[in-house]
Amino acid sequence: MGRLRSDTHTTTVESHRRPSLWAGSLRRDHIRLEDLTSDRIQEDQQYMSSRRSGPSGPSSSSRHSFAWPFHGRHTSEAPSTPRSSRLTFRPIGWQPRTFFRPHDDTASIDRSIVPDYVVNFIRGETPETLARKKERRKWGQHDVVITPHRDTFASHPVELGNFFSSSSDLNRDLNTYSSWSRRSNLRRHITGWRGGVIFNSLISFLILVVGIICLILVIAKTRLLSGESAIYAGDCTRAEHINVGIHIVINVCGIAILSGANYVFQVLSSPTRSEVTVAHGNKRWLDIGVPSLRNFAYISKFRTTVAAILLLSAVANQVIYNAVIFTTRNAVNYDVLFITQSFSDHAPFINDAETNEGRLSSLDITNLQDAASQPGTLTNMTSTTCLREFGGLFESSFDTVLLVTDSVSTTSSLIRTGEPGTQLTTFISNNNGEIVSPDGSRVQYCLARPSLSQTCSVNLSGSILGVAVLLNLATVISMAVILARSTFEPLATLGDAIRSFLRHPDPTTANECLLTKADVRKGHFGPSGGTRYFVPTDHFWFQAPSLARWVLTASSWLAIAAPTAVALAFLVRGNLALNPDTMYDVLTRFGVATSHATFPLPGISPPPETAQMALLAATPQLLLAVLYLTANAHLTTYFLSREFSLFALRARPLRVSSNPAGAQVTSLYLTLPRPASWALLTWFAGMGFALSQAVFPGVISVFPSSTSSSLSSSLSPPPPSPTPRPETIIIAPSFSTQALLALLALLTTLLLVILGLGCARTPAASLASGEVQGNPLALRSGSCSAVVSARCYHRDVIAPGRTRTRTRAQAQTDDDSSLWLRPVAWGVVEEGAGMRPGRCGFSANGVGCVDAGRNYV
Repeated sequence: MGRLRSDTHTTTVESHRRPSLWAGSLRRDHIRLEDLTSDRIQEDQQYMSSRRSGPSGPSSSSRHSFAWPFHGRHTSEAPSTPRSSRLTFRPIGWQPRTFFRPHDDTASIDRSIVPDYVVNFIRGETPETLARKKERRKWGQHDVVITPHRDTFASHPVELGNFFSSSSDLNRDLNTYSSWSRRSNLRRHITGWRGGVIFNSLISFLILVVGIICLILVIAKTRLLSGESAIYAGDCTRAEHINVGIHIVINVCGIAILSGANYVFQVLSSPTRSEVTVAHGNKRWLDIGVPSLRNFAYISKFRTTVAAILLLSAVANQVIYNAVIFTTRNAVNYDVLFITQSFSDHAPFINDAETNEGRLSSLDITNLQDAASQPGTLTNMTSTTCLREFGGLFESSFDTVLLVTDSVSTTSSLIRTGEPGTQLTTFISNNNGEIVSPDGSRVQYCLARPSLSQTCSVNLSGSILGVAVLLNLATVISMAVILARSTFEPLATLGDAIRSFLRHPDPTTANECLLTKADVRKGHFGPSGGTRYFVPTDHFWFQAPSLARWVLTASSWLAIAAPTAVALAFLVRGNLALNPDTMYDVLTRFGVATSHATFPLPGISPPPETAQMALLAATPQLLLAVLYLTANAHLTTYFLSREFSLFALRARPLRVSSNPAGAQVTSLYLTLPRPASWALLTWFAGMGFALSQAVFPGVISVFPSSTSSSLSSSLSPPPPSPTPRPETIIIAPSFSTQALLALLALLTTLLLVILGLGCARTPAASLASGEVQGNPLALRSGSCSAVVSARCYHRDVIAPGRTRTRTRAQAQTDDDSSLWLRPVAWGVVEEGAGMRPGRCGFSANGVGCVDAGRNYV
């Protein structure tokens, strides 16, 4: 015998010879084709405990006996429990199985004992009743059934005869079964993957309700679904805070919907055992335990369609919800005047049509002279600062700029007025970059008059909100529809796959316990695959994802990180070019449109509507959603390999996604642990918020200045209006350098975390030589159903006509009754001798350490 693992124990007993898998009659521990082709695997099926075989063979008490009508049995051989021992069994005649039959009864008579037609005849069945029962998928159960339920046992009277020992016993046992059945059904629907689907569906439903309420309020206020409603109008600082708070909530809700959709998508894309069997028969493999688009070619078309709708609607929600809210800023069409230095001394000026393009009245010009003559009334700026301030798309701080030139004209102190809102960049000289007046004189400095306090508004688009609500509704329906398929039992977790392959071993991967994914890709797997050696090498987490997954993750990260870095560098360089001496306006505030960071779309006529620009600005959220899905799948592959490798260290219970039995455990998460999932969700919510404030629709309402409005009112008084109308509305994409910098920092941190986790070392297992190195269960190049199946097959396949004698060391394999119900470890279950290879697999009775110098099958 080789070296045994110190953390397990080994029990070796004599066992009867195992019949061949090629034999005509299969025993209970063999593969049954109807189990492999069934989509639903009932893990809570009752397996009657039997005594271990001794040297003299199996005990007779461990065999099941059946009371046929012509036998006249007077005793029951059903296993006894404290509840069943109080019942008195009496001689009965045969009756049809219609008395208090449990709904989820899955135990059946072993068909290898007697032919099916004899059993059906004794049951009193007809072909018609069998067809109806097969259609309903309801099979009864005889005698007293003892159902294990997480270390709790209860007796259920199924069919005991014409009468019980007493009416009180009957009522007591019926009440026990009724309450147990209700608890079992309720527990089944609130635990495991079904509980996770319900949880995520409820979160999406609550978000849907909030969206519907907001939509109703918008319709009630604007009377139109396509209208825009102002949530707040007033101080710009307060409007900025409201905009930031709403976008934080939006991105938290959006990433919650996306995370829930990804969870349900992983469940839908997980294969059933029958789908895995078909794929393995065609020399194909499927992903298990990770979200997979690759499985779409092998799973049912219904699940493929639902999963695609779910994922697309969730990704679209991330974009649409970020386009619902936008802010509008007010700006002024500032007046431009070129003056001489004597203008502030009330020097005379000429106000004619040739020099007054801005159409200012004499009163307005005189008022400006008065303001210029009073120190502190106007803001004094250098020509460079003036060019930066009034060289952008709009101006919201000043309504008039006086450009003081070096002209010495004695006829008029007013040289010229420009069109309102004219950018000073149009007056820059090509020679030295200075501002030059129309008469050729140079501007020495500027005087700017501050404007009145401007207002801002936070608006909501009703049409976009309506689309978001419809997409949210589609997401909720797609999540909940899978709950209606009660027979759907996916291999959603690694424990589900191990449980299925231990219960019903896959013959296509038999005798290949060290199968690798590289062999599977080449199609080199099957019952005659041959022996393999284990080469102990250190395994790092970055080896778990495949090269294709690494490329996909890196491409998704670069698709959003590269544009972010380029935009940030372009804006910083442009701001520094305006004033190389200072860092003025290099870092603009979150979600605040500035004149030098707002860029109208060229060549578009007519200009886009507000809703269209909001959708265009929110489009990068699509890249962020794709990055979340790829990063989530990448980290899931990390932890899938880690979870599988832990079975090579010590005995662990199987973590299944539904119907836990025995020592099995269940959880709401599938593969990625909740702390990692919550951290990823929080991180992407922060990145979504930063992106929403980094690229946003800049909506600027430009109003006339006070001087221009006064002239217009003097010429033709307008009718009274409760709210002034803007002269023009600027709708263009805007950028924030602060938000871009924050987004780039978050993206860089995400990349470092993924790379840092990839450098983690997989826990090493003990070898037969005593060395601790390598781990035979560490996954390389991603998830693979064939690799998991091969690791779970611990019984050999015997060719037809051949037999093999079982030794004491080999009897351990037969002693693993109901292996999947107990904590299991992976290792050597059968030592090799001479040229005979050893065997590795799962066992609940202790395993040996793998020998690096020996071959295994």
